[in-house]
Amino acid sequence: MIQLAINKHLCESQCTPVEASASAWKGSTTWTAGDTHEASITSSYIWDTSTSGKTYFFHPDVQIDGDEYPSDGSLQYQTTGYQWSLSTSRATDLDTVRCDTDVDTTGGCVFPNYAPTYTFNAARYPQAAAHAWLIQTFTPKSPGSKAVGTPLYYLGDTTKSDRNRDRMCPTGWAADNGDTSALDGPTDVRLNCDEFPFGASYNSGGMSADEGGINPAVPDDSTSGVPSGAACVQTYATLVDGTMHVYNLNGTVPSWTEVCGRSAMSDRDNQGSMSVFGGAYGFSKKMRLMDKDAYWLNTAMSGHCASANANSTSVKCTMSATN
Repeated sequence: MIQLAINKHLCESQCTPVEASASAWKGSTTWTAGDTHEASITSSYIWDTSTSGKTYFFHPDVQIDGDEYPSDGSLQYQTTGYQWSLSTSRATDLDTVRCDTDVDTTGGCVFPNYAPTYTFNAARYPQAAAHAWLIQTFTPKSPGSKAVGTPLYYLGDTTKSDRNRDRMCPTGWAADNGDTSALDGPTDVRLNCDEFPFGASYNSGGMSADEGGINPAVPDDSTSGVPSGAACVQTYATLVDGTMHVYNLNGTVPSWTEVCGRSAMSDRDNQGSMSVFGGAYGFSKKMRLMDKDAYWLNTAMSGHCASANANSTSVKCTMSATN
């Protein structure tokens, strides 16, 4: 016969285990030979949220002891202990918990070594989703692709993200290069420049390596070394025979070695695709993203593609929303 018990909880300073009583078990904690039933218990941990602007890393742990009682008397009674996690590595352990009162003062916790996924509403905002899908699928860095393993890294500094966007999308670029047929309804009154990867990421083409960027878009003819949207795949959305298309900008031909994209499209599509990312109740707050945290982008688009001919670098795809 084996009987289980929880005899030890472990947690760092600022974190206090709440010891559950034996009556908290669901199911019997005693097993006999051949018995395969299940038993479970929930252990709670309380952490200190009294100070704002704090971040803590916890490694909640528990030791389960098993008392063994040999039925035939041939062995002596013995106790074995099993500790859930003996590791102390916060850098990679998936059971590391990060709790903070920095993202908001009420506090909350996440598993920081798990990257969450932001999903576009491609059915509602197809132009933005199609553009991100194009860049994610056909450029070498595949930004935000979970399948390839190349996450986006959140940039929490709005001043830096605004700078990145200004470099990728100068004022007036969309109006000068777009097609008003992409506008979606009477309230959608202006074209907008959509940059991908996002300006609020370390993957932004507008962020130089010296500034901490991992994906700078520096034109081959640049003497200043300052990133520019001119080094990205440049496209515009346009309506053709009732179907929305994304074409390369006149005078530009993508080589598909670019690390980013910018596209002139509907303001409604561009803004709407990211409308639930920020804000008090958006993705970044719910996932408690902090500077340099990784996350994936699911464009919710699929595409059937064919090249114009065997020697062509052109990309021709029919895309459809998956949500």
